[in-house]
Amino acid sequence: MNRYKVSMNNVYVFHKGREVSISHHRDRDPMPDEREVAIIPDKDRGETWSDMTIKYYGGSLNSLIDKLIEVRDEIDKADIHQPSGEGNATGA
Repeated sequence: MNRYKVSMNNVYVFHKGREVSISHHRDRDPMPDEREVAIIPDKDRGETWSDMTIKYYGGSLNSLIDKLIEVRDEIDKADIHQPSGEGNATGA
């Protein structure tokens, strides 16, 4: 008899080309529910699953919003440091 049951609810959204997962894993007896917002690794950037950013949120809407803002800001910050592929920059 399988005593371990997991109900997984995931929503995937994109911000600046980055995939973001919003999830709520429940019915994980004896473990508590797990709520997380994660930036899915981008293989084209050389990222692996060990590089995944995970932010845990509580049971309130405000907690989820706070973590979504943190993830958005992290993507925005990383996006600034990515080369655009445009232009011909040279050190003069």
